[in-house]
Amino acid sequence: MTQQQEEKAFALWLIPGGAPLGRLQRLIEALAQETGGPAFTPHLTLLGGLRGDGGALAAKLGDLGDARRPVELRACGPATGSAVHQCVLLDVARTEPLAALRSAAEAAFGASASPFRPHVSLVYGDLRDMPAERRRALAADPRVLALGHEVWWAERLELWSVAGETERWRCVAGIALANP
Repeated sequence: MTQQQEEKAFALWLIPGGAPLGRLQRLIEALAQETGGPAFTPHLTLLGGLRGDGGALAAKLGDLGDARRPVELRACGPATGSAVHQCVLLDVARTEPLAALRSAAEAAFGASASPFRPHVSLVYGDLRDMPAERRRALAADPRVLALGHEVWWAERLELWSVAGETERWRCVAGIALANP
């Protein structure tokens, strides 16, 4: 895949604000160091699989209108997954405001409805190197459990280029989610 093709993969992320962002970032970095996986910005993927020109997609952030309000992200405990980007995660409650923002994003970005498992990943990794037992042990780590039922507020919505290795991902554009 060429550099030009890679730059066409994007995702829309909700970013928690304030102290929770710092706590999540420190935990992600510590777990990355311990597992040999990549560190990444704490986020909830609101919409993935976006393709196209980054500038054109960024312009669509303004099309969210009244849906651009801070969104409560209520952690529902640690879990494990069977995908590279969902090794160890915190499930997040699918509240009405979160579902409404997801629907508004699908409409604004012309995305078709797809399965949505709201979560904040804590560990990315190759599943061959991180068997289910290891993922379960990480999910049971006291540092993970301590965040397992926190409530955060997503204060930013960011468009990320997610082509290639995690270390190459970058924020293309973002907007503050402001109270009306």
